[in-house]
This record gives sequence, C-alpha cells and structure tokens, in this order.
Amino acid sequence: MRSVILCEGSTDFVLLQYYMRKVYGWEYKKNDSVLINGYKARKCVLKKDHSELNIIGCGGCSRIPGGLQFILDSNSLSAEDEAYDRIVIITDRDEVETESEFETIIATELGKQQIEWKDDILNDKWIDFHYENGQGDNCNAKLLLLVIPFEDTGAMETFLLDAVGKADPYDAKIISDCNQFVDNVDNQKKYLNKRRYITKAKFDVYFSVRTAAEQFVERQNILKNIPWEDYASIQKSFEKLETLAENNETYSQLRK
Repeated sequence: MRSVILCEGSTDFVLLQYYMRKVYGWEYKKNDSVLINGYKARKCVLKKDHSELNIIGCGGCSRIPGGLQFILDSNSLSAEDEAYDRIVIITDRDEVETESEFETIIATELGKQQIEWKDDILNDKWIDFHYENGQGDNCNAKLLLLVIPFEDTGAMETFLLDAVGKADPYDAKIISDCNQFVDNVDNQKKYLNKRRYITKAKFDVYFSVRTAAEQFVERQNILKNIPWEDYASIQKSFEKLETLAENNETYSQLRK
C-alpha cells in the first residue's frame, strides 16, 4: 500500500516523521523533494513491511490545496499499483472556520479531477473516492482530513510547547514569558493579525531564546525525545494513521 500525508510546514513535517516511527514502527527510507506549483516541497519516505508512506511538507496552510492537486494529478497519470491508495491532509485548527474551509477545498479539488465520491467530506472521517487513470483503469482510493485539535483552536506548535514545558519547569517559565511578550508586543495588530501568526510567533520566539543559532536542529532533537506514547490527546488525533500500514488489522477492517 502507498500512502501520503500532506501537512503544513517544517514543524508538522518533522513531528509526523518521528511520531510515525516511534508510535507505529515505521522505518526511515529517504528524504526527497517534489515541485508543487513552483515550490520545492520537502518529502520524507518511510516504510513498514510492504507499505510506503510519503510525508510532504507543503510549505504552509495555503499551499496544501496545491499539494492535494499535485497528488491527484499524480494518481491520474500513474498505474494503479503506483498510485497513492491513501491520502491524508493534516492541518492546524488555527481559526474557528478552518474545518469548513478545508472541507470545501477538498470537494473543489476532487471536482476539478471529475472524481466521484458519495459520503460528506468531514473531519476525522475516511471517504472513498473513485477515479479513472490515464490507462483507463477504474481506481479506488481513500482520503482523510484531520484538522487538529478536533475541538479547540490551536496548532502543533502549541502542543509541542506544552510538552516542553511539562518536561522542564525552567523552560516552562521561559515559554510563559515568551507567550506574554508575543501577546503584548503588537497591540495594534499590525503584524500579528491572525491567530496562526500569533501561534507561530510564540513558538519561534521560544526557540530563538533557547538556541539562537541552530533552531531547526534543536527542534528535531526535542521531537526525538518527546515520549509520544504518554500523550493521549495527540494519539487520539492521530489514531487513524495506524491504518496506513498494510499489515494492521484496522487496515483490513477499513477496506471492507
């Protein structure tokens, strides 16, 4: 089975790699890149038994629709055994309307490709869709939208800062001070005028304090050391990702 996860930026891209490896036992295969609408997006390929998982960091929330279009185009041109059987879109619930916006975006992109589907596109629900590839084969695939967290507004970065703060009281104090700084520094909302900007700013300010030189490397090291198996909330959000491995019992149930 061949699957792909489309996510936003560098934090989600790295987090998902470590999560899938640590919690579900995927193994690293290679790093690569793909060109999506002129943007060079990073791709990590993982393997588990006979299954392959591609994780693509689209470069931001606004680039995810282009990423979906890229995958759907790829499927239409690929032989059935080379196409993506499972497509997962993961984005942050930065704003209240994020979920409905992405449900509409997915429907629009599927419609452009003349793809057929029956069930409503909803968060945290697999939908089956059918398409004809370039060889005239009728193909089946599934798509899953995960806007997380499911109930509250927030982002991956918020979860990560919480995890870091729980692990070290000293860092928790720095995170609190950084958050307070971001909340107060732009009182006219000239620059931080969206919830997602505020969230990203809090994350980046903390890492600028913790390690001013090698921020990305330090983030990777932190992600490696987070005990994912201890966080029920993040596991609930990602539990359907277990079905991306062909040998899992849940996958066989999903296909029925």
